[in-house]
Amino acid sequence: MAKIKPNFFIIGAAKAATTSLSSLLSAHPQAAIVPGKEVHFFSYDHVYRLGWTNYLELFSHCRDQKAIGDASTSYSRIRYHHAVVARMHQHVPEARIIYMVRHPLERMESAYVEHICTTGRLVFTSINDAVRREPMILNSSRYWEVFDAYRQKFDQSRIKIVWFEEYTTNQTAVFQDVCRFLDIDDSVVPVLDQENTNSRENASMRLARRGLGHLQVNTTWEEKTRQWVIHKICDDNCRFLAHFGRPKNFWGDLF
Repeated sequence: MAKIKPNFFIIGAAKAATTSLSSLLSAHPQAAIVPGKEVHFFSYDHVYRLGWTNYLELFSHCRDQKAIGDASTSYSRIRYHHAVVARMHQHVPEARIIYMVRHPLERMESAYVEHICTTGRLVFTSINDAVRREPMILNSSRYWEVFDAYRQKFDQSRIKIVWFEEYTTNQTAVFQDVCRFLDIDDSVVPVLDQENTNSRENASMRLARRGLGHLQVNTTWEEKTRQWVIHKICDDNCRFLAHFGRPKNFWGDLF
């Protein structure tokens, strides 16, 4: 009997509600998601070396679901995992790709906060320090770069962009739109109050709960750094917005 393999991937971006959407899809009777934490099979070399057969064991809980998914935000970090798109296409050339995007600076702020709260050590003194010392935080907001890399391998009709701002405004409508993209029953109404999302606690509460209340989180932008970041991502984000018919001011006064 052939092993079940995934037919769709939620590739990121990190801190753009990927956990939320994954949770809602996992509760859909015609969908299934790899349980537990992100798999990172196609991105991390040491995981990929474990082999395709080993990876497929992660889907042993699946039965007759139509949409079988893997949600790993590292799949959108193509600057750091150069082989991810080619590997994914090699194994699942017919896959459907879901890419969630968010106001680029707000996404960076959330990624910085997550880093501080998860590692439990004050590696960065502020969002300004973080974006200058950790390029991945900034580069994960280069949305056109990621989309363009995927459309080189996968037909654009197989790539779905989910806009964080629209998702958080009307989760049910966007969820049902995703269901149509995955060709599963779009009449299913998600149970939002049972959704398994990342913690909604603010940063200070999360740190205090871990006994790290002495650490400070600073998401206030210095204007010089803010403008430096905007300059870095402007061409990329404007091309992305234009491609999908969104105005330059879709995310406010950035561009």
